[in-house]
Amino acid sequence: DPRHFGHISKVTHISTRSLLGVPLITKGKIVGVLEAINKRAGFFDKYDERIMTALGALVAVAIENARLFQQSDLISELVHELRTPLASLSTAAHLLLRPEIPEDQRKKMVKIIHDETFRLSEMTTAFLDLARLESGRARFQSEAFLVKDVLEDCAAIMRSKADEKGISLNLVIQEKMPLLSADRNKIKQVIQNLLSNAIKYNRPEGAITLAAQATRKEIILSVRDTGPGILPDVKEHLFEKFYRAPGSENQVQGTGLGLAICKRIIDTHQGRIEVSSEGGIGSTFTIHLPLKPRRTSV
Repeated sequence: DPRHFGHISKVTHISTRSLLGVPLITKGKIVGVLEAINKRAGFFDKYDERIMTALGALVAVAIENARLFQQSDLISELVHELRTPLASLSTAAHLLLRPEIPEDQRKKMVKIIHDETFRLSEMTTAFLDLARLESGRARFQSEAFLVKDVLEDCAAIMRSKADEKGISLNLVIQEKMPLLSADRNKIKQVIQNLLSNAIKYNRPEGAITLAAQATRKEIILSVRDTGPGILPDVKEHLFEKFYRAPGSENQVQGTGLGLAICKRIIDTHQGRIEVSSEGGIGSTFTIHLPLKPRRTSV
């Protein structure tokens, strides 16, 4: 069957002589497959199928329970993170109700309400994205596309924000890049998030380089900035949910979910995302995405 995943045989050097697979079904959804290979004697029969189906039902329930616990933990984290902007909104609204407040203070309170409302909107949107990715409910639509087109779109969208800080945004794309088979919108979301961070944490009049190159096996995308760099003890936590670098909370607005979402998206594409940094020089986020076989170059 062409759908059989033979990579495990290559890694373990165990050839598959016989295989029995049953779907893991919970709440009317298939959440995975339970497989048994190479029965010691004879072939798999109806009795084996009944045993595996019973085990599969137990496994499916365990997986669903684990997801529910994980979802509960994520909601607890979100509620904790919501407290700060909600407290700011409550304080600002209370002060605005006082008739004696000076006009300049009133304007500051209105700006706080505007900024914190926008922050809440960003946080809830990011939370929903992450919840869908972690629960497996996010849908990925794979298609073959030119990486160059996506990078140019992202650069065009983010260039005005870069211009506001006097930051130059440069594209370095290898010629004759192969087509990438992936979810175009999800890859675009990752690149835009990395560019947004590169702008936020860059120095004024700095530079950003968005680059792409290909090897025989993968496409490599990178976003390099000229910011202050990332400390080693901070770097190891960057892709954790709700993590913000110490001291950045009051300097740059953010949800602490962007990089966690990026990692989930790249992981789902069987790729990897890495970060390298040098103090005072800048940071580089690098994405490795595997190429599918028999993909035509253009």
